Amino acid sequence: MANTYLTRSVSSTGDRRKWTWSGWLKRGRTFSSGSDYIFSSNNGSNQYSMLAFASDTLRYYDYTSSFQSEIKTNRLFRDISGYYHIVIIYDSAQGTASNRIKFYVNGVQETSLSIATYPSQNNDSYMNYAGVPFYIGRETGTNNYNGIMSDINFSDGYAYGPETFGETDTDTGEWRIKDNPSFTLGTNGFTILRNGNTITDQSTNSNNFTLGSGTLTNTKDCPSNVFATLNSLDSDL
Repeated sequence: MANTYLTRSVSSTGDRRKWTWSGWLKRGRTFSSGSDYIFSSNNGSNQYSMLAFASDTLRYYDYTSSFQSEIKTNRLFRDISGYYHIVIIYDSAQGTASNRIKFYVNGVQETSLSIATYPSQNNDSYMNYAGVPFYIGRETGTNNYNGIMSDINFSDGYAYGPETFGETDTDTGEWRIKDNPSFTLGTNGFTILRNGNTITDQSTNSNNFTLGSGTLTNTKDCPSNVFATLNSLDSDL
């Protein structure tokens, strides 16, 4: 997906203070000095919300002339052999600042943060804003996501934990994908890249995406059938 990204025009403003994004990602590279953008809502004029692998950390930020929020992990995400299930919950109505943005990776909350600038209470993010494009795998520049994305779900107006979209395998103890996650969509909610490479919204909404650039590949490598991948950090390779 290095030269591929998806886009959708948001026609109706939804809830800019509460939303949940969930996706399964397999990285195609490590990137210690730049960013692989996972999603962005961006008007191209210094107003945006973005999630990215930034210098191999996980980073989210809202920017409207200045940073409204910025969350960045200490943990480095350099495994290119398996999938990361990433859930981000934005809920600025919360009274406790640290509850207003939460990261979960493979079912576990990321609490060790190098940057923890939380939004003010009831702050509007730049998500779900009518007239502002929503990108998957891109910002507005050329820093597209490099790797595989699968089973992306978005809930507009609701906060859902990772257990909505994944579960622990009772035999192996590993975090695995749920076949049919149940959640409330809201105005701009959607489900894409599920059961193949379709970018048509597979939920009861019709929030379809279009291919902005590149080529979609229906790979057999998916969260329920992970292919072996050589580790680029292995010095013997």
